[in-house]
Amino acid sequence: MPILGAHVEASGGLHLAFARAAAMGAEVLQVHPTPPHYWGSPRLDEERVERFREAAARAGCPPFFFHAVYLINLASADPMLRQRSESTLAGYLATADLLGIDGVIFHTGSHKGAGFDAVLPVIAGHLSRVLERADPRRARLLIENNAGAGGCVGARFEELRAMIDAVGDPRVGTCFDTCHAFASGYDLRTPEAVAATLDEWDRVVGLERLEVIHCNDSQAGLGSNRDRHANLGQGQIGEEGFRALLHDPRLAKVPFILEVPGLAGKGPDAASLEALRRLAAS
Repeated sequence: MPILGAHVEASGGLHLAFARAAAMGAEVLQVHPTPPHYWGSPRLDEERVERFREAAARAGCPPFFFHAVYLINLASADPMLRQRSESTLAGYLATADLLGIDGVIFHTGSHKGAGFDAVLPVIAGHLSRVLERADPRRARLLIENNAGAGGCVGARFEELRAMIDAVGDPRVGTCFDTCHAFASGYDLRTPEAVAATLDEWDRVVGLERLEVIHCNDSQAGLGSNRDRHANLGQGQIGEEGFRALLHDPRLAKVPFILEVPGLAGKGPDAASLEALRRLAAS
């Protein structure tokens, strides 16, 4: 069975995320170490670092991922915005290195109609500089595919591969979001569709670059380009698609992380994880 987990609240201190994950039965966790809609990188003193490490050890050091702020845009025409994005991402990666976090998941941004080919060298330059400032042995940068609205970069698998190749660093990997892929036109509703989409990912991006899966149903339809997460089985993808993903042997060692609304609309909860676990076991 794959490793199953969820996005977890980190308010009050990153060390508290472990107990919250355990309470809902999560074996892998993701957090926003800073508020996702505000600029800023994590700032930790020695006491907070030690508190985190102690909590991680008590929890058995489960896989742990950061999700960077949503404001990052390495494809912008505004050089100040790009530089702020680079600095923020570098700060995230430095903190991840310090704490032993597995990776930093981020959205590349939007070219606002300029075209992907025009912004690719700019994106690659910023990512290369972020990696130059990081520990070469530790955390990885994980580019997340997106839903494709508004000129966002990375909706097509070919764009993910192009960014990986342009940077040319083994520390760059990917995060596959099921809702975003479905919104971008990659079908995941049946076992046959799941197999075809994973075949396409493997051919274009490479499954060896896939580090984590965001496991989210979609409120919006196939190819809608709308990023609207739904609880598993309550959206347009449906349980059959997720069951096929969870049982595909190529994904057996890839962590699945829920980013769903939850039954109470407050994010993933124990019931959400139980639904995921049931699909993985059936």
